[in-house]
Amino acid sequence: MRRRSLLVALAGCGLALCDHAVRAAAPTKLIAVITALPLDHPVVRSRMAELRGLLAERGWVEGGNLRAIWRFSGASEGDLARAVGETLQDRPDVIIVGSSTEAEAVLAETRRIPVLFSTASDPVGSGFVRSLERPEGNATGFSNNDPAMSAKWLELLGEIAPATRRIGVVFNPRTTPAAGETYLASLNASISEQGLELETLPVPEPAAIERLLVAFAAQGPGRGLVFLPDSFTFRHAGRCTAAAARGRLPAIYPFDAFTQQGGLMSYTGAREGTAELMATYVDLILRGANVAELPVQFSRSFELVINEKAAAALGLGLPPSLRIRAQRIVS
Repeated sequence: MRRRSLLVALAGCGLALCDHAVRAAAPTKLIAVITALPLDHPVVRSRMAELRGLLAERGWVEGGNLRAIWRFSGASEGDLARAVGETLQDRPDVIIVGSSTEAEAVLAETRRIPVLFSTASDPVGSGFVRSLERPEGNATGFSNNDPAMSAKWLELLGEIAPATRRIGVVFNPRTTPAAGETYLASLNASISEQGLELETLPVPEPAAIERLLVAFAAQGPGRGLVFLPDSFTFRHAGRCTAAAARGRLPAIYPFDAFTQQGGLMSYTGAREGTAELMATYVDLILRGANVAELPVQFSRSFELVINEKAAAALGLGLPPSLRIRAQRIVS
């Protein structure tokens, strides 16, 4: 907390200039944003407006001393490579990436341009930074899902669906941080204490989601799902929740986008304050701060979201303990 306060203070005085001086003297800076969601997606539109506003408050105004280029990373590895290549050709002053997938692709091509990741779940395990306190490279950023949260996912799933004994872990190894290994290690450490069994369900393509989940459900009762943080499943959230519902599988997800599309429940680090910190980091870097010395920031609070309609469809009641702890209940 003291480090965060120091950064905010630096943004406000040490490295900052007044708005008038920035507009008058600073050369135009370029930021590039690569996101896994299409640019017309409501989430992206909202975050565009939010970031623009926060940067303007810090004296960086698009059309004045700032340019911003947003790119969709596409639906394939080729699309992502193309987006990264075009971004590097622009020679931006800082690159913002939306997930671990984009961060990995950018860092494979440059260790010079500052890179800010907004949702990297395991930045050390993924090799983006040397340590959380001192990244010592050209990347830093934010995370709202730590592998240590895996035990909490199992606990919450057990509360709402206590008959669940075998857990299917759904992820795409190509797009999950560290190919899912750190999350699986944490889950394996937790299941032995809770008397559960674990089965990995890797989904390499959209068509595999329904096929694997329905086949998993058909193997017998007492089964449930844990979805790992993964830009692939996030992009196909509706398909994932529909397949889980079709197999009558209780599932917990890492983002509330899933519960909004019919998923049972999600538990994740709250995004509250992330945009403010992102704008602060962009501001610091544009003013000359060394990205290698800016610590990775984790969520300070967590959000449990439950879809009551989805629970009823599975024949599950909502225990008072969960109802009280939920930040939101979707009906």
